[in-house]
Parts: sequence; C-alpha cells; structure tokens
Amino acid sequence: MKNILKGSIIFTLILLMYGCSQEEFMNPVPKTSLSDLSVFDNKTRIEAQVNGMYASLKSGQHLGGRFHVYNDVRCDNFIPKSTNLVTCYASWNHSVLAGTNEVQNLWGAVYSTVNVVNVFLEGLAQAWDEGKLTGVITQSEYDQYRSESYTIRAICYFNLMQMYSKPYHVGNGANQGVPLRIKAMKSAEENDLAPSTVAEVYTQILKDLNDAEPLAVASYSTDVLNTTRVHKNTIIAFKTRVYLHMHNWTQVVTESAKIVPAAAPYTSPAGVANTLHSDYEEIFRSPYTTKESIFSMPMTSTNNAGTQSHMAHYFGSGSDESYHLNLNDGYAFAALEDDDARKEMLYTHTDGKVFLTKWVDQATRAEWVPVIRYAEVLLSRAEALVRGGGGTVTEQAVNLLNAVRTRSLTGGDYDPADFATAQDFYDAVLLERNLEFLGEGIRNLDLMRLGLPIPGKSSPEMGTVATILTTGPSYIWPVPASELNYNNLMTPNN
Repeated sequence: MKNILKGSIIFTLILLMYGCSQEEFMNPVPKTSLSDLSVFDNKTRIEAQVNGMYASLKSGQHLGGRFHVYNDVRCDNFIPKSTNLVTCYASWNHSVLAGTNEVQNLWGAVYSTVNVVNVFLEGLAQAWDEGKLTGVITQSEYDQYRSESYTIRAICYFNLMQMYSKPYHVGNGANQGVPLRIKAMKSAEENDLAPSTVAEVYTQILKDLNDAEPLAVASYSTDVLNTTRVHKNTIIAFKTRVYLHMHNWTQVVTESAKIVPAAAPYTSPAGVANTLHSDYEEIFRSPYTTKESIFSMPMTSTNNAGTQSHMAHYFGSGSDESYHLNLNDGYAFAALEDDDARKEMLYTHTDGKVFLTKWVDQATRAEWVPVIRYAEVLLSRAEALVRGGGGTVTEQAVNLLNAVRTRSLTGGDYDPADFATAQDFYDAVLLERNLEFLGEGIRNLDLMRLGLPIPGKSSPEMGTVATILTTGPSYIWPVPASELNYNNLMTPNN
C-alpha cells in the first residue's frame, strides 16, 4: 500500500501541473506548476484535474486494456501464443499469487485513481464552501464535476470487487470486500484500513452512482464528449450492471427503463440518444463515437495504454504474445454462424489460428476501449425481466434479445416458444453476451455473477488448464502482497 500511496500522491501532483481541453483530455499538455492555493483559481485548472481523473482511469493497468484482458483470458475463449508472465499467462492458467505483477498492478492502478478522485472532491468542495469558486464555475459545473468524480470512483470499486472479492450473491454480501477509501490519502499514516464487507462496498458504489445521477448533465455538445465523459445515461447504464451482479432484478428493470423504451426501436428517450448501431464493426473503428458506445476510453498514438497493455497486443494476430480463439473446447467461435456479422471480425492466420479483429492497430495503439455499450443494457434488461418475473419468458424479453442478435444475424430471431424453460432463455442470453462482447471483458464477470465455474481449456501447445470451481481458491484473485505488507489491518481474502 505504501507504493500505491506514493503513486497516487505523485499522480495527483502531476494533475496539478498539466491541463487539457475537454475534447482532448487524452493528450495532456504541460501548463504550469500550481500550488495548493491556486489549483482551483480558474476553470481551466479545475478542468485539468477533472480530465486527469479520466486519464488515470484509462491506465493500461486498468480500463485502458488489462482489466478487459484479465476478464477474458481467465475464461475459456482464448489460448495464448506465449507463456510470458508479463502478458497475463498466469491469469490464463490461474497461477497468480499475491506477489504476481498483474495482481499488484491492477490493485495499485485502481486505488491510485480512487485517491485522485478523493483529493479532487475534497479540494473542490472546500473551495466551493469557502466561496473561492464564485465567478469561477457555475453551480451546474460544480455539480457535473462531482457527478463525474462519484461515477469514476464507483466504477473503480466495482471493478476491484470483480477480481478480489467473492460475488455478491455468495453470502449476500457478507464476505470480505476491499478497503473502502473515500477520503483523500495524503500520508503513509493513513495506510491502515480494514476491508469492508462486499455488501458495504456495493452500498458505497450505489451511493456514489445515485448521488451522481441527479447532478450529471444529460448530454454534451459533441459525440466525442458523449462517449468519453460521464453523463446521465452513463450512470444509469452502469447501475444496471451493478444491480445485475447483485441479483436485484427489479432494480435492473427499473434503471434500464430510463434509457430503454418498452418496444422497438430501442433508443434512449432522454439525454444522449443511445441506441444499437446498425453496423457491428463500425463500433470499433474510428471515430469510435457511435450512439451505442455509452462510455469508452479514448486513445491516441501519443497517449495510449502502452506496449504490452493495449488491446491489439493481446487480441491482434501481429504480436508474438497475443491470444487466439480456443477452437478446441471454447464454444464462442463454434456458436457463431457463418453469416453472423460478428464472425467477420475474426481473422484466420496462415497457421490456422483465429484472432479477434476488434483491435488491430499494434503500431499506434490508438484504438479506443469500450467500457459499456447499449447492447449490454438491452441484454441485461432482457435477463432481468425473466428472472424478476418468476421465470416467465415474455415477448418483451425475447424482443430485447433479438434486437442484439439480429443486428448481426439476419433471420436469427427467437420466438418465446423456442424456450421450453426459463433456463433455456438464460442460456441463450449468456451465449449472446459471450458472442457480442468477445474480448470486451464481460465473460468472467458473467460467470462469477451467476455462480458458474470458470471452464477448463486446453491446447496442444499450452496443455490443459483445469476447471476452476466456485469454491476453489483461484476463483478470485488474492489480496496483493504489497497491500498486506503495508496495511496492517488488511487480511487475505481466502
């Protein structure tokens, strides 16, 4: 934790030295050295700090790449070309330990962002309460900055919970969670903090999101900002993900109804007109700002996730350390029909290995990383309608599933009569999510929220990896050794 604290404090200081426009927050430009007394004395400097929170969130060790990669390669869809531990081989074969780099690096990157948020929130509130921001920013701008801060913190804690804590449904949140740091850390004396329970962390996540929603803007002036900065639909969409993991089906339905009409065409009736994009491939191509992309991490050739963290390094065919699709026993590839547009985003190399082509730019690493898409909200709503409706497979739920499915597979419509049981419907939704979000970090999240084992996998080159049972010690990652060493109140999580 000492190293994490140092990193977060240093990063916070860097934020006070760099500023950037809203449109180009991914390219910070040096401005000037700022003292604690001047960081809130003009709007430009305040926005530099807001943009800095996003810059921290899109770290290659977190949402810039590796969080997605970890959650895909842990499961059954991919096989590595290399046993390089630097590029997630230990995650793939479930051999991570408390001292493994990815275990420590993700934890450190997330808590660094949390502290950047906390430092900004405390400083902003103090300056506002003392009247120092009068004439500098408006009430609506003050509210919006807080909304973005709360949402970023909520995303950070949710992501931590998926890797280092047992799912919410196991013990109804009574198991060990993570240290809940909601105050700025400014010295090593603040290292010691006991972990909260899973339920307590989820309560804070929802508090942040619920506090953020009424403060948030409905939309921005450009597609770039509507895709890369938090607005009301961002918050609502993320709440559907959180409630889905809590098995709170009623709240998934309630929240999704704010941005999903009862019947097609499915376009958000308020704020940003989020909707399914007609061409699946275009979602992942420049300019990356389709209305389907509710929230994404922007990249440029000069400001990206880094050489061994960006998405194309792991899923493009050009790297010696990339991952190809599991053709042996992974079902994602086999389930894609030949005329499914999503199959067109797969490339078969001359050696017969099949690679995902959502990200292919290994030279400039400028491709954006989706965090949440409208398609996910539709599928989450479909599932929650049935689970929360006593297992009755309704036409509305099937229509939502079909909206995502037939966007890529013409004529692939389901009929309610196709599902003899509710479980048949749940299986169809899970399969569709696996096909739709291949490589986007959803697979592991889905397995864990449903209490399913992580399937085994094998290949002639890499051997066999056994199934990880839900009760197994490898089902979640261990608490990092660095946290255990420097936080005297932290305990192992298994």
